[in-house]
Amino acid sequence: MQFQECRSFTAIFARSAAGGQRKGGGVTAWRDVVDRAAAAIGPINPTLLRHWHNEMDDVEHRVADLDPSWVDAAHASPADGLHALVALAVARLGDMWEPRQLVDVAAAVELAYRASHQHRRVVNGFGHDGSHASGVRPNTQAVLDGDRSITQAAVLVADVGPEAYRLLVRGYGATQVGQLCDAPAPTALVEAAVGLGALVAGVSAADIDRLWSEVGLPPEGRSTPAAVFSWVRAEVLAPSSPSASR
Repeated sequence: MQFQECRSFTAIFARSAAGGQRKGGGVTAWRDVVDRAAAAIGPINPTLLRHWHNEMDDVEHRVADLDPSWVDAAHASPADGLHALVALAVARLGDMWEPRQLVDVAAAVELAYRASHQHRRVVNGFGHDGSHASGVRPNTQAVLDGDRSITQAAVLVADVGPEAYRLLVRGYGATQVGQLCDAPAPTALVEAAVGLGALVAGVSAADIDRLWSEVGLPPEGRSTPAAVFSWVRAEVLAPSSPSASR
């Protein structure tokens, strides 16, 4: 049984490296995150809303393909999709982007979040007793699942370029070091999503500085990308958020 699972994972990883994508069922609707954002920040242009719905579908299917363990409802988190939405929103500050690359970086930051989440479960003492269906103890399984997620994320951003790889690694590294040192960095991956979305869309440093400055403005003074970014940061920092304790 365990050997079969390893063979299955090897096949999934090879498909990822080759750039393949399977759109399957059994995943929750991340497009609902877009609707949650719209309800919180106010009306979003219908055309933009439609594009984000479609892109979130693509990101969700990409992640489900690369991390099948997360299809289990027990792993679902209210933070699922939030990091991806930030990357999609920030890309709108640019003029053009390669759709595949945008989906890839959005999926990568979600996979990095999942890796952090899995490793945090071990830090919190999850699953000392019992065993996974494969015969692997739960703590070990959580570590392996997290390692798989961050490996898949690294493959995705490596295909985009070295700067994308650096952005993801810095965000993930800050999250992990925060866990080790009991100094949580809950928004590190959100900030990585900002950088990744900006990178693939050619957003200038001046536009990113403007985005950050708009976060401090009253809601009516924010652009849609800034409003989405601000909302996601608030969601991640909320005490009930799975990321807030990171």
